[in-house]
Amino acid sequence: MSGEDEPETLTIRIRDQDGQETFFKIKKTTKMRKVFESYATRRGVQMTSLRFLLDGENVELDSTPKMLELEDQDQIDCMLAQTGGCL
Repeated sequence: MSGEDEPETLTIRIRDQDGQETFFKIKKTTKMRKVFESYATRRGVQMTSLRFLLDGENVELDSTPKMLELEDQDQIDCMLAQTGGCL
């Protein structure tokens, strides 16, 4: 049980399509939904209009940094959600 008595924190970066980075210091047990909602609020957009990707894969809202095996200074990419298909 070593290391589980005190919560570990890490800093993650969310990088948008324009290359702008926003930093968050969070606990490894924090739900990503909370981080993404905070990011959307800071940007003045609805969270549903954004997609968050880690290594090209969608990040589930109920996942945690521990579940995703995130390390300090890891980057999550943020893209505008696109709907539609081919004509």
